Amino acid sequence: MTTYIRSLESDFHELIELMAAMIDARAESPITPGMEWLNDIQTLSVKLFKQLCSTISLAEGCIFQSTTGKEVGFIDQSSMFILTRAAIENFLVLHWIFSSPPEQAKFRHALWQYAGLADRVSLTTSTDEGRTKQASAKTQMAELFEVIEASPLLSAYSAKEIKELKKGNWRVGWSWGSEAMKAGFHKAYFDNMYGHLCGYSHSNYISAMQIGQAQSYEDQERLGRSGVQICIHIMAHFVHLYASTFPPAAEILATSPAKTTAELWHFKAEHMDHVYDQKKT
Repeated sequence: MTTYIRSLESDFHELIELMAAMIDARAESPITPGMEWLNDIQTLSVKLFKQLCSTISLAEGCIFQSTTGKEVGFIDQSSMFILTRAAIENFLVLHWIFSSPPEQAKFRHALWQYAGLADRVSLTTSTDEGRTKQASAKTQMAELFEVIEASPLLSAYSAKEIKELKKGNWRVGWSWGSEAMKAGFHKAYFDNMYGHLCGYSHSNYISAMQIGQAQSYEDQERLGRSGVQICIHIMAHFVHLYASTFPPAAEILATSPAKTTAELWHFKAEHMDHVYDQKKT
């Protein structure tokens, strides 16, 4: 059993409060005309915040109350892990777009937006409202692709890759794993952790086996704590990324009592090399 020297719950709540304060600092900040696309750093950040809050709520346990009066208490670590995976991907999208220089960030945002609209257009709709939204999405896609084609940054893609971009495949030329390494995650750590979480999302055998074996509340809590630990790591990376995009948020981080906790959990690949080097020997 893993023994935690620190209180994961205390660290989580410290960082979620810091995250909320930093996001709120941007809420009233005016957007320069022509830079409306920057609104999505706020949208994605709020989405991440909600995912993390939902994960810790699941970690605190659920009670099923039957109509017969029977109560069953449990920790749904399966849903925790699925949410944790979604939070990781959300953070990596934020990093892929908004850690880039301004022109590249705007270009990547356009690719991401175009792909989302392509997803909407590809759906089968049975209502007039849905057909109207799809028609609007097609118009927006055409306008966006003109912007994408006019960008000199498109020259970094091959002709084959540009065809994929036009289909709405915005993750051309990179993967969750490659972006995680750019964000500072250790490759072996990320591959192991993310692969395990994907197993829960896709209902693989190991996920079912662990659910079956974790019959006691204590075992469920132990498994769930690994999800909380990953969420804390994500938050530490997020607050540093967010601070780099918005000076008032950077000031909040610099003066926060939670700064020490944020720095402790903001460990990078080089801080984990010794762990995986030992495993090779």
